[in-house]
Amino acid sequence: MSPITTTDSPEKISRLLKQIIIISTVVLIVIILFVNTRTYLSQFYQGKTSFVAPKVAILGEIHWEECVPAVENVDCGIIIVPKDYFNAEAGTASIALARYRAQKTPRRGSVFLNPGGPGGPGSKLPITLGPALAKLIGDDWDLIGFDPRGIGSTRPTTRCFSSPLSSTAFFANTVIEQGITVSSISDLSSPLLYDELIEQHRQFLALKQVHAELCGKVMGDELRYMGTATVVRDIDFMSKIIEGENKKINYWGISYGSILGAYLVNMLPHRTGYVVIDGIVDPVSWSNEASHKWPINWIADAEKTYKIFLQDCSKAGPSLCPLTEYKDELWQNLERRFEDFFDAVARKPIPVPFGNRPGILTSGGARGLLRIALQRPLEWPKVAKIFSSALTGNATELYNLLVHPFTHDPEPYISPRLAVTCLDSPRPPSPDEFPTAEDLTKQGLKALREVSPHFGLSTGVGEPDGGCQYWAVDGPERYTGPWNATLETKMLIISNTADPITPKSSGLLVNSLMPHSSVIIIQDGPGHCSIFMPSLCTAKIQRGYFAGEMPKNGTVCPVDVATFPGEESEKHIQALSADDQELLQALKDLEANY
Repeated sequence: MSPITTTDSPEKISRLLKQIIIISTVVLIVIILFVNTRTYLSQFYQGKTSFVAPKVAILGEIHWEECVPAVENVDCGIIIVPKDYFNAEAGTASIALARYRAQKTPRRGSVFLNPGGPGGPGSKLPITLGPALAKLIGDDWDLIGFDPRGIGSTRPTTRCFSSPLSSTAFFANTVIEQGITVSSISDLSSPLLYDELIEQHRQFLALKQVHAELCGKVMGDELRYMGTATVVRDIDFMSKIIEGENKKINYWGISYGSILGAYLVNMLPHRTGYVVIDGIVDPVSWSNEASHKWPINWIADAEKTYKIFLQDCSKAGPSLCPLTEYKDELWQNLERRFEDFFDAVARKPIPVPFGNRPGILTSGGARGLLRIALQRPLEWPKVAKIFSSALTGNATELYNLLVHPFTHDPEPYISPRLAVTCLDSPRPPSPDEFPTAEDLTKQGLKALREVSPHFGLSTGVGEPDGGCQYWAVDGPERYTGPWNATLETKMLIISNTADPITPKSSGLLVNSLMPHSSVIIIQDGPGHCSIFMPSLCTAKIQRGYFAGEMPKNGTVCPVDVATFPGEESEKHIQALSADDQELLQALKDLEANY
């Protein structure tokens, strides 16, 4: 079936769902997904939670059980959904979800959560962050996190390698793991640099082709059902089962979760209620440009964030930021030391015999880690210590942030991410139009010259996109807009002034596309998404929004924490009211455990 690129009418979708239910009931024995009480495990980033599958998979049934291990006030569950909302014969899928129950009556309903990625298991949010999120959203809501298609404990899951060892071995010591190395940003016109980048991008494309062909062979037709548009249909289906046919869908999502939120309100504007998106990815680019072209727009504010990091470190001095030699040192000195380090490592990678696994640290890997570190400002003191050690000769701890042991499995993040992005983005119609190593090199050099001279080619570490030209399948539906839906309740958009991977301009774009159906607040601080640099103002606006209070469009919120906290930061916190201190602590817990 060819993909549907426009939203069908609600009536047609409803008729198709009824057909799916009828056929699924008739062929119930065929769609038994699991026998007896088989348990399957969710490999979270920091632990495991078991989800007990039903004995018989009946479309539309939801099974809530105590989580294993038990978590106070949290239920874990499985809901059976149509695999394909446009083809009843495709069968069913099972979605893993967790619910942090409302602590206050009367209960107002449910808020669906997405942690970002794509690739993040949403069931982790109620399990590990329920109390903190309840402080942010409101304790009169059930908070429901779910693992989107292909991710975590949802089945089918996206697995392309035969074992964790084979996936780790595949990515080890490649440009996908270590990133692209730029030998020197001071001479971008060097023919030698151009040749080096061409060679690295040839390796990148070859690896992407192998990965895509493996996924196509192992997963086959199952890869068709992992796109964002299908996840929107899942949210709609789950909401009707959990809350009832006529209840509005409420939603909170960050980073990639902003893409899912933008799809949700524009595909199903009649169904949405309160929607908060934070750390905005440009949905127009996401759905209409090939995925290898996305990063140049994402890093528009990376240099601004980097400058804040260097300036704050310099002001803090060596007792708080050991990258400095003395308090109030010129931040340009730190910048120069970093570049000297990256240039030296480009010429001679650092051997690390006793890290997570024996190997080398490349300049591309080190620079990529610095870019990622900019996303979480409260981690900057720790990052400064790690980089300080690396700059003085001990790179093991820095290397360990990048490279995992052979017992670690990178696939639960990388393969599911590609399964989403390669269904959402358009693919070239023929091999003649596939991007070449030369195309990628020119694009990277443009990013270095015009957007971010320090990080123009560093997004591959942490954001492993591209290569979708080799993907073998199309989804049943691919949404490409429009992005200007009229909503009954305005959507709340949150952007930071210095977000290194989802710039403020993307939030302003979404706000401009929906001028009468959205409001935007700007958090005046660095970091990726508001939750990673706590602000009482931003938090109170979110909590008020979910209680029915609409903020003024364009409101600017200050932050309430320091990147390198000292006496002044502590005085500010002590001057807060007891309620504000409690809320700020919840925000810190949310940041620390996310």
